[in-house]
Amino acid sequence: MICDKLYECCLDEKHICAYKKKCVVYQDSRTNAACEEKGKRYNLVNDKRFTITLFHVDGGMIFGGQDVKKCDFLYIVDDLEKPTAIFVELKGKDIYQAIRQVKETIDRYGTTLQRRIYARIVCNAVPRLYNDPSISKLRKELMKRYNGNLNISEKNKDEKYSEL
Repeated sequence: MICDKLYECCLDEKHICAYKKKCVVYQDSRTNAACEEKGKRYNLVNDKRFTITLFHVDGGMIFGGQDVKKCDFLYIVDDLEKPTAIFVELKGKDIYQAIRQVKETIDRYGTTLQRRIYARIVCNAVPRLYNDPSISKLRKELMKRYNGNLNISEKNKDEKYSEL
C-alpha cells in the first residue's frame, strides 16, 4: 500500500487518516528530532522550535510491495516562511541503493509537498563519490527543482535546522 494522503496530513495536523498511527512517529516541537535504525541515527536539532512531524515511510506510508523503492523517514517542518521536507535513508553500505530509494520517494511525493526538499543519507562509510553521476544528478535536481540539497554522512548525523 502506498499512501496518497501525505498532502492532507501535512496541511492539517488534525487530519484523520486510517493509517496515520502507523505513519506518524511523532509530531511536536522537541529540540532533538531523531530517527534511528540499525545503529544509524539522524538528528534534526530543532533550534527554531518549529513543529516537526516525523513520518515512517518504509513500513508506514509505504508498506508491502518489496519492489517499491522507498526511504526510511520523512521530516515535515512547519516553518511558515520556508516550509521544509527532509527525506532520510539510514543505510548499511549500498550507497547506490540508498540514492535510488531517496530519489524514488522524492519523485513520488516531492511535488505534492510544495516545500523545499533535502535528502539525507546516513551509512556505515561514505565512499568517495564526489563525481558520481547519480549523486551529481540528484544534487542538481534538489537544488534546482526543490531549493534543497543532498548530504551523505557516516553512522550518526546531527544537523541544526537553522543551518540547512
